[in-house]
Amino acid sequence: MSSAATEPGMRVVRTALRVLEVVSELQPVGVSAIARATGVPKSSVQRCLVTLREAGWLGPAPGDPQRWVLTGRARTVGLRGPAERGLREAALAVMQELRDATRETIHLIGFGAEHAALSEAGPGALVVIDRLDSPEPVRTWVRLGTPVPLHASCSGRAVLSRLPEAEARGLVGDELERFSAQTITDPDELVAELRIVRERGYAMAEGSWRAGVGAVAAAVVDGTGRPVGALAVSAPQQRYDAGRARELGALVVEAVAGLSAAL
Repeated sequence: MSSAATEPGMRVVRTALRVLEVVSELQPVGVSAIARATGVPKSSVQRCLVTLREAGWLGPAPGDPQRWVLTGRARTVGLRGPAERGLREAALAVMQELRDATRETIHLIGFGAEHAALSEAGPGALVVIDRLDSPEPVRTWVRLGTPVPLHASCSGRAVLSRLPEAEARGLVGDELERFSAQTITDPDELVAELRIVRERGYAMAEGSWRAGVGAVAAAVVDGTGRPVGALAVSAPQQRYDAGRARELGALVVEAVAGLSAAL
């Protein structure tokens, strides 16, 4: 096939990729803003958006169907690129030490491909960006790129605890999804729990997001004290109780202190 025949198709692909990039930078964003940023006519932008939605890469923003955001699928692919290497590479040695000390699965939680600030990323935008598996035959597991709920997971609560209460409450909203009988679904109860987490230094969860899993997590912060992610230790419920949670909590607090200093 000649290059002349393939050129129109390549232009379509390049345009779609540019639209995808602009959405990732400006989300949630509308058609007019995408057209201005790309220099592509609005009609062409609209066609690209529809195609990318059908492919599962983009979707309408929650509560605002006229604006567009990346889907979890797009974030997952982004996690395999070099944009995460700063946090992931800094965390690797710390995660290995923590895994060896606990013999449990270690998760690194972040904000997706560009590690956007939490206030820009929006509710529920935390995702699993790296994992080191437990050497035990019975262990916990979660797929890389899995979205992590802010209110129901210990990682999410660890991150929220490092934010002003008004900001944390605004991020989770008033409708908190129930994953199990242990999930906190009352915003006032969540705020009270975040105060405890802030004082203790780490968050705990036992089946509040994933059944049969106990976990602890502490927030990783930048030089300003702003959370950029979290480290979590998760264990099957048969190896998790209040005493083990305190033991794991002390270890994860020490680990994130070193990681935050490195960042």
